Amino acid sequence: MPLIRLETDIIMNREQETDLAGKLSTIVSEELGKPLEYVMASVGTCCILLSGEPGSAALVQIMSIGGLNAAVNGSIAATVSKLLEETLGLSPDRVYITFSDIPGENWAWQGRTFR
Repeated sequence: MPLIRLETDIIMNREQETDLAGKLSTIVSEELGKPLEYVMASVGTCCILLSGEPGSAALVQIMSIGGLNAAVNGSIAATVSKLLEETLGLSPDRVYITFSDIPGENWAWQGRTFR
């Protein structure tokens, strides 16, 4: 049920996207203590301006039913920022990360909500 979505203006081939999605999935699974089987990761390319400036940047959105809190969010932010710097060369000041704790009744899978 956790979702991590990365949007960036950095062009990657499918193999690079898949590898990065796998690493992001593992981070979310481990940090939230949720099975990897339930984590969805999405990596996509889009046009981004940050502070009115073009250039390499990224938006990362993390959603989960429970498990998010100040300590977990801080740890995920640090780990994801480091990964994006190492793999894509993105400076952490060019990355926004948002966290959303979604109530189970607002998330569905297999045709029904989680509550």
